[in-house]
Amino acid sequence: MIASLAVVPSFAAPCRPGSAVGAPGRYARGWAPSVTQRGIARVELAFVLIALAALAAVSVPSFGNLVVAERLRSAGADLVASLELARSEAIRRSDVVTVRPIADRWTGGWVVATARGDSIDRRSALGGRVAVPRAPDSIAFGPDGLPGVGGARIQLADADRTTGVASRCVIVDPTGRPRIEAKTCE
Repeated sequence: MIASLAVVPSFAAPCRPGSAVGAPGRYARGWAPSVTQRGIARVELAFVLIALAALAAVSVPSFGNLVVAERLRSAGADLVASLELARSEAIRRSDVVTVRPIADRWTGGWVVATARGDSIDRRSALGGRVAVPRAPDSIAFGPDGLPGVGGARIQLADADRTTGVASRCVIVDPTGRPRIEAKTCE
């Protein structure tokens, strides 16, 4: 007699003795309904937090440099705007207009004033960590818009001298036009 061997799929494992397939609350092994998982496991959460902490540890120092570089750029742009204003006012008024630091320190801000002492513009103190290692006592524009000395340079630098932060050099050329460059003044 040849016994017939029935091919039973591997997922249809035999039930426990005394239970029938399809009986309420009883499932054959491998036939349990799939349960959808909600949320994340603690291990997954731990890996995500470790990855975020590592990313933050790497990016925080460079973010500090970015803030200092932005302060230098902003201070340079403000100074260029004041120099352009002084030059245009000198031409418009046919008078000497001077840009000078407040309280003999450029980091304390500056004032744009006429020869008679009339204040045209005033800028407040520069942001933290901004130093001015090189600058003239003042910059005067004559009635023709030309600077009195034939040009000037003002260097803005990081007060903490952090590597990776480029200094800014505000240059007033002999024609009186101010510009800013990301380099150390020469």
